Amino acid sequence: MTDRILVVDDEEAIRSLLVDALSYEGYECAEADGVENALVRLNEQEYSLVISDIIMSGGTGLELLQRIRTGSPDTFVIMLSGVVDTETAIHCIHLGAVDYLVKPFSNERLSVTVRNALKQRRLLLSHRAYEEGLKQKVREQTEQIREALLENARVTKEMEIARAIQEALVPRHFPRCERLEFAATYRPAGFVGGDYYDFFLRGDGLLDAIIADVSGHNVGSALLVAEMRGALRRLHASGPISCAGILSLLNEALHDDLTRVGLLVSMFYLRFDERSLVLHYANAGHNRQLLLHGNGVVEELDAEGMILGVVPQVDFEEKAVGIAPGDRLLLFTDGISEAENAEGEQFGAHRLAAALQESRIGDSQQALAHLIASLEEFIQGTALRDDLAMVVTTVH
Repeated sequence: MTDRILVVDDEEAIRSLLVDALSYEGYECAEADGVENALVRLNEQEYSLVISDIIMSGGTGLELLQRIRTGSPDTFVIMLSGVVDTETAIHCIHLGAVDYLVKPFSNERLSVTVRNALKQRRLLLSHRAYEEGLKQKVREQTEQIREALLENARVTKEMEIARAIQEALVPRHFPRCERLEFAATYRPAGFVGGDYYDFFLRGDGLLDAIIADVSGHNVGSALLVAEMRGALRRLHASGPISCAGILSLLNEALHDDLTRVGLLVSMFYLRFDERSLVLHYANAGHNRQLLLHGNGVVEELDAEGMILGVVPQVDFEEKAVGIAPGDRLLLFTDGISEAENAEGEQFGAHRLAAALQESRIGDSQQALAHLIASLEEFIQGTALRDDLAMVVTTVH
């Protein structure tokens, strides 16, 4: 972009000489014969530089300089004078002039002075634009930080609500059973999690129990646990249904919501019959659960069944196994079997089974404490990467 220069002098001959010389240098020039005319020109368009005589009729160049510095601070000013006066030159610089020329001067001197003045102006504008860019970035980043803090506060509040909901869903008391004794623990890997266990007394010596793992450990997982709990309670209130039947109906009820939010649920469902000492169970893609018999043999419980939420209609296999006094059942999620130590080695189902065998002596709470201690000894302080839930049931 060509720099535009305004030449202000009440002598037409001097104005013409200056305009001719500057136009020859390639500048776009305009002229004014005094202060008032110059102000009109400045009001009409922007100028990069004003070259003004000091002593003029109808107002001085110093008055014009002050008006320019106030109204057009991006316009630089070179002052002209026919008198060598150091004090006046210094005064002009203090008022904001970029340079001071004493008439007469050569075209070369004029050219150098103008180039230097315009160079200073470009540097100033560039620096100002850079500073403004930095300020804008600071403003944008400040706004982003503010929005992030607000979002974080909102998410934290939602997480607190979700955690409160989740804590309310975990059974506070174990069911009173004549022949069954319980102990349980739950540790979410994050602020909230998706593991869940529960009990449902059916009467006539029947007790249903579940352990489940919703994919992920976030607010969505916790809220889905709440929905799942409500669905299970409705199914239990609807009448006698087999373990496999409950899993089928639960999958059908949750399928659309699970698909919409992109979550899946694994669940192991079982039913204790205290009168016949038979354990019925069905499995929806959950890891095999462990039954420690009184003779020290650990049996893996498994049944065919797809994880919940994959397809809307699923048939589940149901199995049964006899239990006896002294037997101990461990329900768990894969957060314990897949827990890793610092070397990346998993605790594994075999270590869990061995720890369960070591816990034959004592009640359910002591057995649970031993299982937790075995896990902690293995991981040596390594943070859990998944939620962890365990339920120990001892048959008396």
